[in-house]
Amino acid sequence: RSSGGTLPRAVAIEFRPAGKSDRAAILELFEVAFKAPANAADLAWKYDANPHPALSALAIEDGRALGFIGALGTRYRGETMDQQGNTVVDVMTRPDTRALGRAGMFKRLGELFRRINAEAGTLFDFGFPNERARKIEERLFGCVLAEPCAERGRRLDAPPLLGRLRRRLLRVCEGEPFGRAHEPLAQLLHARPGWRTDRSARTLAWRFSRPGFAYRTFQLLDWRGTSRGFAVVAIRERRAALVDLQLASESDGTLVDLLAAVQERLGAVAADRMVLRSPQRGLLASRLEGELAFVPEPSDTVLLMHPIADGFDFLAPGSTFDYRFADHDVF
Repeated sequence: RSSGGTLPRAVAIEFRPAGKSDRAAILELFEVAFKAPANAADLAWKYDANPHPALSALAIEDGRALGFIGALGTRYRGETMDQQGNTVVDVMTRPDTRALGRAGMFKRLGELFRRINAEAGTLFDFGFPNERARKIEERLFGCVLAEPCAERGRRLDAPPLLGRLRRRLLRVCEGEPFGRAHEPLAQLLHARPGWRTDRSARTLAWRFSRPGFAYRTFQLLDWRGTSRGFAVVAIRERRAALVDLQLASESDGTLVDLLAAVQERLGAVAADRMVLRSPQRGLLASRLEGELAFVPEPSDTVLLMHPIADGFDFLAPGSTFDYRFADHDVF
């Protein structure tokens, strides 16, 4: 028998692109999903200040975020590639969604993420999950392993590398902004075989201005003041992570010149070795492990390729991606 009241209607879950107006709901979801305080400034850096906007996907019910897949935008740049892209970050769901019989919600959210990014012109994207997260993404989204990430380290108390800056009329500047001196190097990197994420001065200025993160930048300049390479260092768990390392030529002595200067200037930092993440194979890998005495470091991180556009061979670019720590948002 009715009491005369109206039964509340079930509120449907809405699946749509996330907007800036959803930020409060996403911050609340972050705290529930990760059991840690959310950093509003960091999310604003990722999703508002990035010079390469991207589309993220949100599942929301009655103003409460249930799931979110964030996209950190970039451009893919290489000899035969110049296109919009992104990396997957901030993947989260509310812990109680499965208990409420919504196990398929995350799969649907992933399908939305693919569709909106494909419509925006992205062909594929990538991520750097650990082994547990990799299995989940492979099962739900059809992602494919490209390779386990290679990391190589060299002790800071090892015999110093022998650079020849003066003989080559080179100098290393620390802490200077990426500007006009950097642009010729960026153009060269963007025209190199394979592909990498955008390394323009504008993108680097944004990438290494992240709130709460400390980076040291080193630029290798020739006698004209033009950049021949750069390195960016962050101290993580007693490791001096070479978050980025790029050179006009990986085959000449400037690789040694730059790394020698970085090793010398790190001096008394709270780290025992410098570590670089880069592809398993290639000239840089062989020189690091050969003449420069870098040794393999343990890593549980993998490069995972994500399908976006239907019919595109999304795995093929995984074998030519010249990645670094900087391509992983935790750095």
